[in-house]
Amino acid sequence: MFYYFVQGIGFFGTAVMFISYQMPKKSKILLFQILAAAAFSLHFALLAGYSGSYTGMVMNIIALARCVLFYFENKPFFKPKTFTALILTAIFIVGGVTYKNIFSIFPILGMTISTLCLNIKKEKWFRIFNLPGSPLWMTYNIYSRSFPGILGEIINMSSLIIAIIRYDIIGERRNKTKQAATNAKA
Repeated sequence: MFYYFVQGIGFFGTAVMFISYQMPKKSKILLFQILAAAAFSLHFALLAGYSGSYTGMVMNIIALARCVLFYFENKPFFKPKTFTALILTAIFIVGGVTYKNIFSIFPILGMTISTLCLNIKKEKWFRIFNLPGSPLWMTYNIYSRSFPGILGEIINMSSLIIAIIRYDIIGERRNKTKQAATNAKA
């Protein structure tokens, strides 16, 4: 019964992560990702009893802190290069401490990619460059027997692709069409 409870927490995190990529603004994406990271931190902490690996848990705790910091990226105290360097340092140190086997490397690399992506201001490129992190996390989820994590990465990749098509391909075409129509009238 406990195992199903643990998986349920992960499924909640998966649902919230899916919703996050459908948000039109980066700040809203980050709010939903804070909640998803909290759910996955708990999920991987409880799942570590099965896999023996705590890397997924600590990477999600770092992800939560990272999302909180980047939520305030428009504030005067925010120093993107400094915070990125600190987060990357934490990822590598904590990743090294929790390293169990080759599978521990995958969430470390996934976190590195997504951390670097947070410095991207334009939502289009933010979404595109986040894509490679999903296969890395998928590998770790398979190893950890995180069924919500596996499903979540399939959903994340699908959600990112849908959002890229919706906002970055179709949306840009609509904007160009409107711009051309406006220019033609002028």
